[in-house]
Amino acid sequence: MSREEEAARRETLRVQVRLDALAAAIGRDGDGRPRPEPERRIVLDAARSALDRLADPGLPAAPPGAADATLLPETIVANTYAVRERIGRGGLAEIYRVRHRDLRSDHAAKILRPDRAVDPVLARLHVSEARALMALSHPAIPRARDLLRHGDGRAVIVMDLLRGETLAEALRARGALPPQDVAALARRLSGALAAVHSAGLVHGDVSPENVMLCGGAQGATLIDFGVVRRAGEALPDVEFAGKWSVAAPEQLAGRPGGPPADLYALGLLLAAASRGERVGTGRDRESAQAARASLPDPGIDGRLGRVVRALLARDPEDRPDAEAVRDRLDGGGVFGWLRRPPRAGA
Repeated sequence: MSREEEAARRETLRVQVRLDALAAAIGRDGDGRPRPEPERRIVLDAARSALDRLADPGLPAAPPGAADATLLPETIVANTYAVRERIGRGGLAEIYRVRHRDLRSDHAAKILRPDRAVDPVLARLHVSEARALMALSHPAIPRARDLLRHGDGRAVIVMDLLRGETLAEALRARGALPPQDVAALARRLSGALAAVHSAGLVHGDVSPENVMLCGGAQGATLIDFGVVRRAGEALPDVEFAGKWSVAAPEQLAGRPGGPPADLYALGLLLAAASRGERVGTGRDRESAQAARASLPDPGIDGRLGRVVRALLARDPEDRPDAEAVRDRLDGGGVFGWLRRPPRAGA
């Protein structure tokens, strides 16, 4: 045996001894007594996380978590995903960047905040969001990879990781979008809504906060399906879901709103993108109704302007559907309107 081989053998033995000691430490405490199962899992996860970092030298050290984050860096979800950092937080849920421990791929994980997870209605909506995303396939809709359970029982939706800013952030930072970007938004989002509506679903919250600009307007992606529902159905135990600022007139009148309500919200979104400011805002039913009484001109010319004005029609039957929007934008004339199927729950 050569000197190099002997040195390698000795190093292998030393590593094996250390691993045996680690395994013993995981299974038993300092007095040699078996660790309780919850404690054993905590120690095992910490050891695996350390080994993960050793196995992937290019993996940066996890940044410190926010003081109010409910999942700390290096938390292991379902023995599969390691939490890296929190990248978003809303009133109901948090979004984390997680890494698959074996595939070394990064994903987004959405989990309800602990104070919201105890609400059975919100917990049910969270699972419904996962089901909807797994049933949809479109470039402008994030793909859901899995629905897992955290150790405390909360459901975790694992999705593709999107990189970019929301449309709301872009408008606050730079104001109105150029006309060609507004047109790109219209094509991209109407395509996403066509996929949603073809599946018999209603998004229910089409707003600048729920559109990610991944590489600009050409990569716009519709996110947050947290209040998605079947077309024509109201959400059980929920008087109104979504934002009053983008609610359609029929929703303000107390009806649940079907696909045409999504299209009305799309019209408001496109007008906001063109003007650089929100159109038709409202924080409650009364203020939203007052705002709808005299909507300002969307400030869009040409074919796109005509489409946006049609989307903002008060009567849902006068609005084009998502397929018709794409037809009109591409110069398809009135044929898209003639193809429009009857809408339940408008």
